[in-house]
Amino acid sequence: MSNIIQTYSGLVASKGSRGRYKGCAKILRSPNDFDKVVDGDVIVVYASSPAWTVPLLKAGALIAEVGGVLCHAAIVAREIGVPAVVNIENITNLLKDGDLVEIDGQRGEVNVLSR
Repeated sequence: MSNIIQTYSGLVASKGSRGRYKGCAKILRSPNDFDKVVDGDVIVVYASSPAWTVPLLKAGALIAEVGGVLCHAAIVAREIGVPAVVNIENITNLLKDGDLVEIDGQRGEVNVLSR
């Protein structure tokens, strides 16, 4: 079992096909950040819209600072079968690019495993 540095809780937006996913966090603040995303990244956004769909399709998991089960990030996550947790206040500032995180899409938790 991995050591957990920090845990953040939010709302379950998608359980994904396996419920949990471990990967590298990438914070997307604007479309200028889209190029830094590679397949399997855990994408962290304040919120998303249809214009953000292309990078979201590369995600292994999604985290959003605002939203609920009907927000864009949640809908995309369910459609592509990846875990998603939304409504975690200030998460785009609490996580950093490159953090190893585990998303638990059944409990609505984001665990930071390494920085």
